Amino acid sequence: METVKSLRIPPELLKAIRYRARRERLDESTAIRQLIALGATEYAVHLYRDGKVTLNEAADVAGVSPREMIEILWDHGVRGNVTVDQHQKALEYLLERA
Repeated sequence: METVKSLRIPPELLKAIRYRARRERLDESTAIRQLIALGATEYAVHLYRDGKVTLNEAADVAGVSPREMIEILWDHGVRGNVTVDQHQKALEYLLERA
């Protein structure tokens, strides 16, 4: 379900919106939605890269599946935020249970 929001757009952002709308042959509302989605994705990448969220949380922020989020992260040069120590502890845990 979509929600209608009213907001004030600074002139410099309106310029970017109009540029994208004109370049991609979109209406301004669609351009705004696309740019917001792009910003949400970039924000999710930033949060994940800094170790502030899990992969699933980043995917939720970006509005994509975890598998899609992995691809987005790879495209941004982010390979993961799990340390070698965390991997080792996980392996030790599995070996203890086997």
